[in-house]
Amino acid sequence: MTEYWVSQGNKWCDFCKIYIANNPSSIRNHELGQRHKDNVAKRLTTMRKESAAKEKEQKEAARALEQIEAKAKRSYQKDVVNFQARDSSPEALTDQEGKHTDLAFLFSSILFNAGKW
Repeated sequence: MTEYWVSQGNKWCDFCKIYIANNPSSIRNHELGQRHKDNVAKRLTTMRKESAAKEKEQKEAARALEQIEAKAKRSYQKDVVNFQARDSSPEALTDQEGKHTDLAFLFSSILFNAGKW
């Protein structure tokens, strides 16, 4: 029986964006070449720059988030103080009672007009 010829195919180099013969000597020869070494160095430099930029962006986002949280906390503390001051004053209590009776009157008049009462 005869053997069929099978192509070894080509190997793609991601750094150089070219095909090379798929045999050990061609691959080794290509990887030892100056063009391949320059392309690998260029890729590594690009990856480092992108990583540094991404890290810087994450730090800025974290800092901005901390500022937002601090501002929200200050606003909350201010609201708590204002709420406590409002509830502790006697004139605020009479104002609130008046509002409650006004709401009760409004609600009863709505029900009366609707014929439900």
